[in-house]
Amino acid sequence: MMDIVCIVFVRGKKPDGSIIKLAKERKIVLLSTDIRMFAACGILYEKGLRGGTDT
Repeated sequence: MMDIVCIVFVRGKKPDGSIIKLAKERKIVLLSTDIRMFAACGILYEKGLRGGTDT
């Protein structure tokens, strides 16, 4: 299993109760935005977020 620390829901999607419960149990941050995935990825990258564990 991957070491997920955050999940971003894009295009106005919202997690349901079971996802919120599981995220709380596993200490995973949930974020939601109305913008599209491509734009959200660009913003996160621009702000310094890099993928992988070797960053």
